[in-house]
Amino acid sequence: MDPKVYYDAAYARKGNCAMRPRWVYERWFRCLGQAKPHQSMLDVGCGTGLLLQVADGYGMITTGLDLSDEAVKLSRKNSPHSTVVQGNGEHLPFLDKQFDYVCCVGSLEHYRDPAQGLRELVRVAKDDAKFLIVLPNDNYLFWKLKKIQKGTAQREFEVLKNLAGWKRFLVDCGLEILEIHQDRYPAQELKIFQYKNPYTIARRLLYKLIWWLMPLNLTYQFVFVLKKSTAPL
Repeated sequence: MDPKVYYDAAYARKGNCAMRPRWVYERWFRCLGQAKPHQSMLDVGCGTGLLLQVADGYGMITTGLDLSDEAVKLSRKNSPHSTVVQGNGEHLPFLDKQFDYVCCVGSLEHYRDPAQGLRELVRVAKDDAKFLIVLPNDNYLFWKLKKIQKGTAQREFEVLKNLAGWKRFLVDCGLEILEIHQDRYPAQELKIFQYKNPYTIARRLLYKLIWWLMPLNLTYQFVFVLKKSTAPL
């Protein structure tokens, strides 16, 4: 299936439920440090526009791009002060060194050419820009334990790497890693005490405990905070 067709259908059907709730984007945004009003932020693969909404609330100048026309409509509705355009992340319609912050959360791994997409993120970022990039883990613990097929519902067009693989990928494209955080959302969203069955409660508590003890290399997704590398490629 054509990715654009897939995402148009997903956003038209699910709306805001197609992606994470707002509080997740708020947490990811805080990983970038102290935001300053009037600084510029680009979110590539902006989806529902909730990361744009968060940044706009801090007084930033926000721009979003998404492959899906339906996502663009949704982003414009959720973040009306943002400039949101339809486009391909592998060929960004922006100037060199334009943005103070560049984000791509849960999108880059779905590109036909992720390396080209990453080079475009680097191109449009200022020399002192910060990057927020979220990428999935090929070595995720629960894919291994459950022996299920790896990947998300979009696995038809999804690249997976382990922690070492993504590190090499990011560095090879001209970035320096500042921080790596775990995406704990799958455990944080899990409801426990709405159930009356003690077995269900115990099983879900165990799941949460495993999540909080899980080492970084086995987590679901990596939340990378980066900057441009000063080392020669």
